[in-house]
Amino acid sequence: MKTAIFLILVTLLIGQTWGQGRRAPQSGSQPNSRRSQVPSPPSSTPAPPPSRGVSRNKPEEPEESEDGDDQAPFACPRSDGLYADPSNCKRFYLCGAYHAYSQACPPSLYFDDKLKFCTFKTASLICGPVEEDPEEKFSTNQEKLTICNKQTCQLPNCFCSDEGTTIPGSLPVSQVPQFILLSFSGAVNELVFDPYKKILGYSGKYSTAQSRNNPNGCGIKSTFFINHEYANYAEIQWLAAQGHEIGLHTITHRTPETWWTDRANYSQWAEEVIGMREILLKFANGGVTTNGVLTRDNIVGHRGPYFKPGGDAMFEMLHDFGLMYDSTIVAPRSPVPIWPFTFDHRQPFDCSNNAANNNNGGNGQSGSSSSEGRADILNSDGRNGRGPPPGTPQRQKRSTHLLDRSKRSSPYLGRPLKCPTKAYPGLWEIPINPYFNEFNTCHHLDQCVFPSADETDDGSDIVDFLTDNFNRHYSTNRAPFQLNFHVTWFTSKTKVRALNKFIEQTLKDHKDVYFVTFQQLISWMKDPQPLGTWSPKCEEPKSGACNRPHTCVVKHYLDKNGEAATADEAVRSDTRYMPICHPTSCPSQYPWYGNHAGSTRNFKTIMALVDEALGADGNDNNNNSSNNNSTQSA
Repeated sequence: MKTAIFLILVTLLIGQTWGQGRRAPQSGSQPNSRRSQVPSPPSSTPAPPPSRGVSRNKPEEPEESEDGDDQAPFACPRSDGLYADPSNCKRFYLCGAYHAYSQACPPSLYFDDKLKFCTFKTASLICGPVEEDPEEKFSTNQEKLTICNKQTCQLPNCFCSDEGTTIPGSLPVSQVPQFILLSFSGAVNELVFDPYKKILGYSGKYSTAQSRNNPNGCGIKSTFFINHEYANYAEIQWLAAQGHEIGLHTITHRTPETWWTDRANYSQWAEEVIGMREILLKFANGGVTTNGVLTRDNIVGHRGPYFKPGGDAMFEMLHDFGLMYDSTIVAPRSPVPIWPFTFDHRQPFDCSNNAANNNNGGNGQSGSSSSEGRADILNSDGRNGRGPPPGTPQRQKRSTHLLDRSKRSSPYLGRPLKCPTKAYPGLWEIPINPYFNEFNTCHHLDQCVFPSADETDDGSDIVDFLTDNFNRHYSTNRAPFQLNFHVTWFTSKTKVRALNKFIEQTLKDHKDVYFVTFQQLISWMKDPQPLGTWSPKCEEPKSGACNRPHTCVVKHYLDKNGEAATADEAVRSDTRYMPICHPTSCPSQYPWYGNHAGSTRNFKTIMALVDEALGADGNDNNNNSSNNNSTQSA
């Protein structure tokens, strides 16, 4: 009997010990995995401000394994970020202050750990965790850039401030319009066209009347940064005809993200960005070659893929080809947001997204290496509203050659820059002020993660998140508040409801809030007027809206590098459907990087067209021809 009791006690003791050994680690313990080997958050990091957007619910905690095995909780490799769920391609983890929250993608979408957002299932989808690239050590060699000099840098063509928070014209906050920049990055097509129109207040299929108006009675406006693949050019043409701005977002939007900062040189940036502009001019103008709804004078803005600036390779290209502004650089997280500025001087924060250190600047100043040209491909006079008319004395002398060919020939121009190291007078930067709360720091709203993942939710948490971030602008210096989106936001009914509610609520509650394009913002900044005297006029819809689109069916030929190829040299091909407005505009094959015109052979890159326009000596052939004719006639 005693022996039996002893054996029972031993069995119970062993079972209890085994059960404790199977228990999941406590939250304070460090799991024994490679991903858990991360430093603790620094004790000096200030606590984030409270936000109404997270007051009711917290994101879902990581679930313990149902089968009872000893699977360790997910350990955040960094303090903040989005990371793939190792066991479920439709789920991911939001890390905030080194704490992981399990989140689900919207229905039919999968989380791509390389792109860091939910997307459709394609052959290029990267499912599950991927090895992260080592962080690039970007050069911050900006000694040649001067710090802000308010005596010489004055509106309308130059604007700067020591910390980036100064209001243009030194207007009192109460007299500053609060601008909201509603922007959409990516291709416009059937998947998003109707949701975009509804957000902007259009009801019928071809109706041009808007139900959402700014305080002056004009319809709200937005900006679309377009990339080429899967774009519907008839729909882009319709949006442009209604007064919305069309910007540039490159042809390919290729991966990896580091290609744009680490590899892309001047010529490649030109082919991606200016090639995209030429595609828009050719295929989103209804077959019209002149006086179309889109021109080189109104396609003047750019946003780089993944918010990855390409350093001097990118900025010099934008400046040389006459663009007015860039909106790629992300400003540091700050309680007071940053106003747009020009690149006459150093940006008001460093490349590591810290506050500006103005004590380390050099006294020299480097100008652009280019001058205005006359070739159409270079945008006529190259100004696009950046500077005074021809003949006006310039503040800074610029060299006579339009493009330095040595810069184009270097295969690693700009490597590994992030911020520019030279001045680009008159080129505006509209920085992205990040959104943040206790759980989020994000730059595109569809990359933010919210507690409400249920499609039956009313989206009040999202509305509160948007309102809190809006108020940080409205209650401080009224720097422009950007609402940046990709297509993924519009796959969630809850998020669409929340955005609609925020727009309606903001327009109703504030009579000093205007939804404008990026160009309209810059126009106001060049001549800042107080609310009491500012009287913006409405833009009437332009002729050329496309109501009867035509779909081109064309072959897409690619070489081994994923660039355009002829039919006999292609290593792979497929068929593409490309909607445009006029059947006579159909390309011979699908336009692409290296063949923006969609020709069957004799492809001409952007830089080849520049060479033709300038001649072998780098001078403007058009100008020389004009001079020769004048001499002969004399």
